[in-house]
Amino acid sequence: MTVRNLLLRAYPRRWRDEYGEELAGVLAQRRLTFAVVADVLANGMRQHLYRDDPWKICGTGLFVWTSTVVLLAAARLFTYPSFLRCYMAGFLFLFAAGAWTMLRQKSGVWRATVASVKAALIGHFPDVAIYAAMFRGGAHSWMAKTFAITLLLSLLFGLAGAVLGRFIAGIRAGLSAA
Repeated sequence: MTVRNLLLRAYPRRWRDEYGEELAGVLAQRRLTFAVVADVLANGMRQHLYRDDPWKICGTGLFVWTSTVVLLAAARLFTYPSFLRCYMAGFLFLFAAGAWTMLRQKSGVWRATVASVKAALIGHFPDVAIYAAMFRGGAHSWMAKTFAITLLLSLLFGLAGAVLGRFIAGIRAGLSAA
């Protein structure tokens, strides 16, 4: 696989199906400088923001956030209260997933809430994996309780985001009707 093909993979599949051959032709004619590579990667990320489901983007962001927080805590760069604050701040990704899904896809509140829970399943994978590695022998009830609390908080933050998204959509509809 060539560098040009890897650059094409920075774009979503639907975009590549529609415009991929054209971009491949442009890349074949240009010299791959740092500026060209950076431009292609930045535009690929922008297309993901426009075309991908919001829960996938928020879930990926939460995954990176959670991984970073857990690694910094493992390196003992956090006090426990600081760790909890940073960990809880990650739930804002789920709030965003609910609101963004509601606004972009004009779905119902329940569907937007479920989308934020899907984001949580992606985003909280690092801490669940660490729990599983740390407590292989016992403590399964502690892991189950922690997972249940995380799931409940995910539902609450997703629901709050979906309700806010519905409120904003209602305001937009009122303004466009006026």
